[in-house]
Amino acid sequence: MTTPVPLPPHTSTRRTPGLAVAALVLGIVSLVGGSILVVPAILAIVFGHISYGRIKKDASLTGEGLALAGFVLGYVSIVVGLLMAGLLAAMAVPAFKKVREASLEKAMANDARHIAAAAQQFMLEETSRPVKFEVDPETGKVSGPLARYVPQLMRGVQQVDGVFESDSDGFSLRHPSVQGGRECVFDAEGRLVTTR
Repeated sequence: MTTPVPLPPHTSTRRTPGLAVAALVLGIVSLVGGSILVVPAILAIVFGHISYGRIKKDASLTGEGLALAGFVLGYVSIVVGLLMAGLLAAMAVPAFKKVREASLEKAMANDARHIAAAAQQFMLEETSRPVKFEVDPETGKVSGPLARYVPQLMRGVQQVDGVFESDSDGFSLRHPSVQGGRECVFDAEGRLVTTR
């Protein structure tokens, strides 16, 4: 006869909570998603902490490592996302500033062409010389005889030399955000000659 094999003592099976698995999966998704996916990172942290706490309290549960990895990946994803956002902002701010300055330069050059054309037109129609104009920097409103041709320029522009002695005479304007606030000298056609 054969001798019976003793059975091992009955042990309860340990189970892994679904929240621990979900935390790990969401942590991986948030990290692979390039930290753009904020919701999975937050859910990974919340689910990871909840399941980690339950596993610590209940001996019949397992998966402590899954829960821990889930919320750690969630935190790492958020930190990486914040670093990436800071880096992008650091690169974007100078680029936006440069684009804005270029736009203001073009607007001032356009205003200069309008002023030059108005001065030429005025000198053709009237014989009085010199022709003088002024610009209110707060409103951009032009005053003087050229106001009927060019009522307004962009805000912030101010004339430095607003006198036309002859039809070949130039003028100069200034804007605090263009060319570092330097004086821009234009010829009688309204083309930029130099800055000083």
